Amino acid sequence: MVEGTKTLLVTGGASGIGAACARTFAAAGYCVMIADIQDDKGLHLASELGGDARYVHLDVAIEADFRNAIDGVMSHWGRLDCLINNAAIVGVMGPIAAISQVEWDHAYAVIQRSVFFGTKHAARAMQPRKTGNIVNIASAAAFAAGFSPHAYGTAKAAVKHFTHSTALELIEDGIRVNCICPGNVATPIHTGVTDDRWLTRIQKIQVAQQDDQPLPRFGQPEEIAEAALWLASEASAYVVGHALVIDGGLLAGRAWRKQPPHQRQYHPALR
Repeated sequence: MVEGTKTLLVTGGASGIGAACARTFAAAGYCVMIADIQDDKGLHLASELGGDARYVHLDVAIEADFRNAIDGVMSHWGRLDCLINNAAIVGVMGPIAAISQVEWDHAYAVIQRSVFFGTKHAARAMQPRKTGNIVNIASAAAFAAGFSPHAYGTAKAAVKHFTHSTALELIEDGIRVNCICPGNVATPIHTGVTDDRWLTRIQKIQVAQQDDQPLPRFGQPEEIAEAALWLASEASAYVVGHALVIDGGLLAGRAWRKQPPHQRQYHPALR
């Protein structure tokens, strides 16, 4: 590692948005630690990235795994510049009366409590140097209901609020905390499967949902990764406690092309 080289730990880093972050940050010169429970995929990605990229097994529901991963970063490189709390699951689906406490607690453990664990141990590593960035991956579902299952949406809302809360504390130590709130992104988690079937499913889902938002396409993981890189850079030095929505206009409202006739008349291109 060249002196002054920045480092990244990304959870859920073996696939989807996490893998895109690993590739994007590595291309920008970061030393990358990929953390996941998908060992084969994580090791393969670390090998693909080459250089000083590494993989560590990390179950985000277990605090000791976070401690071990961040201690590993500090042991290998002596500094942690950026943590991306990305790992998540869709979680339990179905009507509220059918959801068990075990299912609910597991969803919150992976989606929200993991962000607490990651932030806690990243802060421990960053505070002595009085600098660092934590980027949490929340969701557009943090702002409005109806886009996701109960546990997922409410846990992501908790991630968003946790971002605001910890940003106020950690900026005193020079650590910036922000979050990204993606809309529909073409990743395995959006299809509910992690094997190769997701590629076929995502195409079908995209066709079905193409009229749900003003920009009629899914976001790409690389678009979220580029935003994360910006939040981790000095270009965003004045950005603290922000929830950056990247959703193709999903939260802005119904697309003009889907408006009823009495509204469409106001848009020249749709008359």
